[in-house]
Amino acid sequence: MNRDHARFLVSGILFGFLVGYVIAYALYEPRVKQVADPVPEAGNLGMSGAAPPAAPAAGAPPASAGAEGPPTQVMEEVFRQLTALKAALEKNPRDEATLVRLANFYQDAGKFDQAVALYRRALEVRPENVDARTDMGICLREMGRPDEAIAEFRKSIASDPRHWQSWLNLGIVSLFDKHDAAAAEAAFGKVEEINPAYPELPSLKEALRRARGPAS
Repeated sequence: MNRDHARFLVSGILFGFLVGYVIAYALYEPRVKQVADPVPEAGNLGMSGAAPPAAPAAGAPPASAGAEGPPTQVMEEVFRQLTALKAALEKNPRDEATLVRLANFYQDAGKFDQAVALYRRALEVRPENVDARTDMGICLREMGRPDEAIAEFRKSIASDPRHWQSWLNLGIVSLFDKHDAAAAEAAFGKVEEINPAYPELPSLKEALRRARGPAS
C-alpha cells in the first residue's frame, strides 16, 4: 500500500478497482452506518473493530482469485494493516504518515469523503505535503467537486512547481471536467517539460486535439 508518489487520474482506475475490491471486503462492517454510498457489492465500510475473516475450515479448498471474494490471506493482511494504523492514530492523532496511509486505504476503497477528511488532517500537520494534497484533489474530483480539486492541485504546484503529478491531474480535470482546453494544454506542457518520458502524453495530446475540434 505504500506509494512513493501521488497517484494520478489517468491510470488509477483499474488499480483502484482491484485494490478497492480487496479493501472493501476486509473492511466489511454492515453495522456501521456511513454517509457515503457503499462500495458496490461490498456493503458499508467501517473502522470499528470488525473481526478479520475467519480461516477456512479444515479440508476446505483454498481461496483463489476466481472465488467470490479475494484470497483470505490478502484480506487478513489488509485488516492487519488497518488495525495497526487505527491503533497508531489512537496513540498519536497527529501522526502525519499514519494519517496519509489510512487516507490512501480509503481512497483505494472508493471512500473518498473519509479519505479527504484524513488528508486534511495530515495537511494540518504538514501543509507542504504535495503528494497528500494531490491525492486529496483526486478524491475531490471523484466526489464531483472539480473546482475544489483544481484548487488543491494549484496549491501543490505553488509549493513544488516541478511536481508533475499535480500538473498532470490539473490538465486532466481541466480538460475532461471543466472543458478548458487552454488550461489543459498549459498543464500538459508542463508535464512534458518535467517528465517527457511519461507514456500517456501522446494519448492526452490526442484527447486535447479532439477537444479543440477539426480546426486545431
